[in-house]
Amino acid sequence: MNGGERTILYIPGIKPKPPASVHRKNLWRCLHEGLRRASPDVAAELAADPDCLHIAPWPHLFYPAPSDPRPDEPGLERLLSLPGPEAQDLEEARHWHKSVQRFGYLLTDAFPFLIDWILNPGIKEAMHDSLIYLRNEGGIASRVREFVRGAIRDAWGEGRRVLVIAHSMGSVIAFDVLWELSRQQHSPLRVDTFMTLASPLGLNFMRHRLLGRHAPGAERYPDNIRRWHNLAAVGDLIPLQQRLAKDYRDMLELGLVEEIVDEVDLHNYFRGPHGLNVHKCYGYMINQQVAAGIARWWREE
Repeated sequence: MNGGERTILYIPGIKPKPPASVHRKNLWRCLHEGLRRASPDVAAELAADPDCLHIAPWPHLFYPAPSDPRPDEPGLERLLSLPGPEAQDLEEARHWHKSVQRFGYLLTDAFPFLIDWILNPGIKEAMHDSLIYLRNEGGIASRVREFVRGAIRDAWGEGRRVLVIAHSMGSVIAFDVLWELSRQQHSPLRVDTFMTLASPLGLNFMRHRLLGRHAPGAERYPDNIRRWHNLAAVGDLIPLQQRLAKDYRDMLELGLVEEIVDEVDLHNYFRGPHGLNVHKCYGYMINQQVAAGIARWWREE
């Protein structure tokens, strides 16, 4: 099987993103470097087929302008130059205040009216924006899903093997779209591997608002995912309920997916303008555990 028969589709999370061309270039650099460290042979094949990476830049529908990529440049270069996290990165990711914040966010998951009490302004803003999507305010969720649905169809094409990599809120959107494709549109499209990074799909807040939540039995879930690989970084507060194999075990028992694998011990050492950011997409994309999962998919026939 040649590289032209494989497609990697990246679905970003919430918040403004850089212009799509810049974002894709940065993701590509991290993806290739992660593979070079974890699987040099696959990295070489990937380098020969750079067009295999696609991006679905749905945030341009959600926000009036892209973000400025320049503040991320030092952190990106640090990721690319360091072989792994430094001692300070590991210490900060495991700091006791993360446990305190985690407990507070778990309360918010149980009692959403507490969102306004969240002290972290970035997480508060992301949750408010997520609610806009989940409520389909002004029809925005419908437009976002239509856009992502088109990107998945284009990536799939005729007989291609597709790896969908969805970061953060992008995994919720992707799950909704895959449910629509399989349960409402009865599309023959199948995703070979669904890779979720820092996914909030385990939160009650999200699960009770997914499109298939009211459907009976197997109809609650998409049936077009062959394998599901879920990864989360130490200290990342967005995927509070990290182990999706437990939350979505019905999909396994119903035979809708071959396997759901959780890896929740990654180290994301991206440092941005405000210090360590263990949720950043670039830090996930360069991670060698993520790269190993991509390499596994790449080698399969």
